[in-house]
Amino acid sequence: MARPCPLCENELLRPLRVSDVEVDTCPRCHGLWFDAGELDRFPDRPPTRMFLEAARRAPSRCRKRGHLVAREQDACATCRSEPVSCPSCGSRLALVVTSACAIDVCPRCEGVWLDAGEFELLEGVTNPQARPAGESQPAAPLRCSACRRGMQPRDAFAYEGDVYCATCRPPGAIQFTVRIPSPSGRGPG
Repeated sequence: MARPCPLCENELLRPLRVSDVEVDTCPRCHGLWFDAGELDRFPDRPPTRMFLEAARRAPSRCRKRGHLVAREQDACATCRSEPVSCPSCGSRLALVVTSACAIDVCPRCEGVWLDAGEFELLEGVTNPQARPAGESQPAAPLRCSACRRGMQPRDAFAYEGDVYCATCRPPGAIQFTVRIPSPSGRGPG
């Protein structure tokens, strides 16, 4: 039985063979639907389990414009469009932000919707750092490229694209400068 595209109105998904896995694709938007376990069959992509915790807390996006739709809302507060829904079980899809792109995950049946191009963006991603859409990302800790010791930006030195602590910094390394703009936007002072 053909299933509806989560994004395109009146468009049915069609089977598509990717490597040795049959997934579903929309002929209009070219998105890909992976039933539970199908994305896991691609060893160079992160497994679905890495997205599920974030998906259980994440909002959805609306079908029309992609605005965030809180889990407790029935429709988009901005454009009144319904949230995207799972082509397999009909549940609301959750928008999960990864280090490569934002993807839609069904927390109920564990299927994954990837917009056109997102399958390629996930290639080689081993730590997707999945979080619910709309949730701010914690600042990444700085670690010395030589000794791996953590440090604050004020204690870091940069050299040829790497970050070093004061002990390991090579000659010519430049100390980070953190400037916080004033509320007027004209810099310090």
